[in-house]
Amino acid sequence: SVIFRLTNKTASPSIKLLVEDPIVVNPGQTVSLVCITTGGEPPPILTWVSSNDSLPQRSVVKGGTLTLPAITSDEAGVYSCVASNNVGNPAKKSTTIVVRALKKGRFWITPDPYHNDDHIQIGREVKISCQVEATPPEELTFSWLKNGRALRSSERMVITQTDPDISPGTTNLDIIDLKFTDFGTYTCVAALKGGGIPEISIDVNISSTTAEIDTHQTREHFSNLLLSNFVSPCEL
Repeated sequence: SVIFRLTNKTASPSIKLLVEDPIVVNPGQTVSLVCITTGGEPPPILTWVSSNDSLPQRSVVKGGTLTLPAITSDEAGVYSCVASNNVGNPAKKSTTIVVRALKKGRFWITPDPYHNDDHIQIGREVKISCQVEATPPEELTFSWLKNGRALRSSERMVITQTDPDISPGTTNLDIIDLKFTDFGTYTCVAALKGGGIPEISIDVNISSTTAEIDTHQTREHFSNLLLSNFVSPCEL
């Protein structure tokens, strides 16, 4: 048998989240999610669930508040507040936590596609492409340097950022009509507008016969490579 007391106040639960959706934060930041009841009789019980199967071990739940101290990228995801009082269906409200990150910087060089020489030659076009994985992708920005000095698009050096739907997180530097004065170190710098995340910097040295890559993080060098043979991306 089931005993249930029905009154003119009995109502299914309703709740409200006092947070934005999504919430974009930096790694190491403490995040608090607040959920309140706006209706329901008997008074609803509030619980929190995560799309990651379970709440992080370091998380703290106090009433309708969920606190995530020193959040990491692994703890990003959808967090939901659930209210239940055994009247009707439980109420559920969700928000997505996005943790900023930059990773997997890589580059590739495309010599003139109409020639098959083993060397990049003066007077031809060279394209340097730089790709970085970013979270959130809409905050990603790129800049280019030559020998440490900022580059701007010109008639002979064209800087473009590709369509994010086709090739996300990619920027290109096209050097038209290569000249001896164009030899040097070209640096692709990726950063997030929100700040708080170290930028990724990739150096590519262009000379008559070699290609060299140097990241500020790994300091790995690949020397004496003929540019026209360097056709597959190099992951860092």
